[in-house]
Amino acid sequence: MTTHARMLPAVYATVSLVALAIATPAFAQEAPVEDENSGALREIVVTAQKREESVQSIPIAVTALDQTALESATIDDIRDIAGRVPSLVVDSVGAGPSAAAISIRGISFEDIEKSFDPAVGVVVDGVFIGTNTGQLLDSFDLERLEVLRGPQGTLFGRNTIGGVINVTRTKPTDDFGVRGQFAYSNFDTKRGRLVVNTGTLGGFIALKAFGYYDKTDGYYFNVTKNKREGAYETLTGGVTALITPSDAITAQITYQHSRERGETIVAPLSETGRDIICAAPGAPGFSPVAQCNRSTQPARGLYTTYSSIDTPVRNDVDSITGNIDIELSDNLTLSSVTGYIKNKESVTQDFDASSVNFFETKRDQKYHQFSQELRLLADFDMVNLLVGGYYFDSGYTLDQSTNFGVVLGQGSTAVLRQYVEHDARSYAGFADAQISLSDQFKISLGARYTDDKKSIFNNYGRIGALVRITQPTFDGQSCVAVTGTFSPAPGVVLPVYSPANNCSGSDSFGKFTWRANAEYTIEPGKLVYASFSRGFRSGGFNGRAASPTSLGPYQPETVDAYEVGLKADWLDRTLRTNLAFYYTKYNNKQEEVVQPSPPGSSSPQETVVRNASSADIKGFEAEIIAQMSEEFSFNASFSYTDAQYNRFFNDIVGLTPGSAADGVPDDVSTLTLRRAPKYQWSAGLNYSKELGSGRIDASTLLRYQSKYVTCIAPNRPVIPGNVVNDNRCFTEDRENLSAQLGYTHFLGEGREVSLALFGRNLTNHKGLSSTLPVAGLFTFGAAVQPRTYGVELGFKF
Repeated sequence: MTTHARMLPAVYATVSLVALAIATPAFAQEAPVEDENSGALREIVVTAQKREESVQSIPIAVTALDQTALESATIDDIRDIAGRVPSLVVDSVGAGPSAAAISIRGISFEDIEKSFDPAVGVVVDGVFIGTNTGQLLDSFDLERLEVLRGPQGTLFGRNTIGGVINVTRTKPTDDFGVRGQFAYSNFDTKRGRLVVNTGTLGGFIALKAFGYYDKTDGYYFNVTKNKREGAYETLTGGVTALITPSDAITAQITYQHSRERGETIVAPLSETGRDIICAAPGAPGFSPVAQCNRSTQPARGLYTTYSSIDTPVRNDVDSITGNIDIELSDNLTLSSVTGYIKNKESVTQDFDASSVNFFETKRDQKYHQFSQELRLLADFDMVNLLVGGYYFDSGYTLDQSTNFGVVLGQGSTAVLRQYVEHDARSYAGFADAQISLSDQFKISLGARYTDDKKSIFNNYGRIGALVRITQPTFDGQSCVAVTGTFSPAPGVVLPVYSPANNCSGSDSFGKFTWRANAEYTIEPGKLVYASFSRGFRSGGFNGRAASPTSLGPYQPETVDAYEVGLKADWLDRTLRTNLAFYYTKYNNKQEEVVQPSPPGSSSPQETVVRNASSADIKGFEAEIIAQMSEEFSFNASFSYTDAQYNRFFNDIVGLTPGSAADGVPDDVSTLTLRRAPKYQWSAGLNYSKELGSGRIDASTLLRYQSKYVTCIAPNRPVIPGNVVNDNRCFTEDRENLSAQLGYTHFLGEGREVSLALFGRNLTNHKGLSSTLPVAGLFTFGAAVQPRTYGVELGFKF
């Protein structure tokens, strides 16, 4: 079922279609099954505000899935949650291992460069994952998954402007137990899950071991190699220790190792008149005729590939998380969250996606991060106060080799080597207070100050064979620059390189952010609220800069978010209606824009990050869930997003073939923000009934997303005053039908076995997942997963 490493590292469990179908997608995805209050919707306790609270009693938009919902069936990966959770879009990004493009309420980011901070944070057991890569690995046993929409600038580790996906893994149990799942589905996909709990040992420690395995052949077909491709294999294992030396002290420590082996796959979307690779189809060094202008083919030809080289992916990740809670008194609790992650990855990619040698890269990277958070929670009669501090340190190195074919190499092949070192540190202090003014009225105030420090070294990429003519000792990593030219033969002019000192940069970025909300309980089970929050995404440096003019720094961007909402249960808590209206002001938005490269650069154009735009985003979210009987439940969700630039200037005249850049910024505010579909809705029906010594579970869910754009590149030819996104970057409207039918047989004493048949994307929608036009050189894209179906066997004892 899992086609490759596309689930969050030790984050996303096998969340079931049943669980998500019966969950409340707008604020509190609570499975509408019976509890001790017969027929009522179950309460879910979350830590979205760093306190244990009922999800229906907190004045923020949060989607929550508890362990009961998560364990009731299976889901492929986090992309299947999109559409169930309003205003959430998740696409895989083929340019990096387990890379994700996650968007919440029209605020998104997909870049794999580790010098950039994610716009949506992923937090595992309180530890923030500092890059977009590594966000889509698999997990199995979760205690809880929460999706918080809107800026989370005061409580969740690093600042985020779009939202947070907050995941809590299960704790080791008091008793011995084993559970597992094994599944097989089309595309020869195999999957295994196993968790073993030792129970409490020696009265103070309990251990849990876990292991997960996935392997698939992929769903692309390579015409050049005459075989299916997209193969991926992941293996994850680890151990958790729960230590309770006393009733007042609890410590949970988890070590995990993940191993990915696979291949990167993209399809060609280059066109004649737009991309150089298709300027002369069939000519030496240019793409063959059949590999150009494929957008009019069924599903845009995305499932047919042509690369003639191997494109292996290797990624190894080790992580350690530690959570310690100490009850200092009846109303004081001290908490510590420590995290360490390191990974070593190597990714080869044929970015032009053709069978010719045009533009290929090999990226070797090493990344590490360490974080430490301390919180003190004080709970008094009228005031609940939380204060804390946060420290984050990360760094990475990138050694990238780019192979140019004879077209870009101007008559011969060439290898450009780029070396990058990047370090980032963040210090923050925060406080958050909940003040009960009466039994029905409460206000909350939060504040945080963040100080980020970043530094970078980037040699901008050099063709080593060319540099060594005048710098014989050049090692491919040092800083050099063109200081002149010489002529070794008549008619031949070559650059002279000398050591330089313009490859480094460092800067600091500080910001005060805050939030405030007011809530009023009309009666038990009915809450109205209003809130304001400010999010901050740090400035920094461009890890892919091709010259000193594109290195940076760029400055921070901020989001001011306003929201009003209603959370209400009706008819003895058998019907739930949750509504939210929001308005977001996106200021100093960081944009990647293309500009002419300075003399001596290896490319005529370069990409630079600038605070070039601002935007307004407003929307509405709604959900309804109903427990119609003991066996049947129904749920539906809806979201509307209106995202528009109100200021965006970029000199794009020179992007039109035959025209020169005039150095005058053009108004491009008519462009569309990425991954902000106007409409999303879902509707599901669920059935569960015990029969004799077993239980039958069935579910079906239909999800819809209106079309959205996956890139910010302008369409060509560029028309000043009417600039629109490249039309190859728009997805189609998507309808996705999922279903599952399962039977669980009870063996007694908590033991059980289960068998389930499942299907996803039964409508077999085929289309675009992501697209990237690259500076007029070439364009590539990736496809959504087609129809999948299979069988799963589970057991627990």
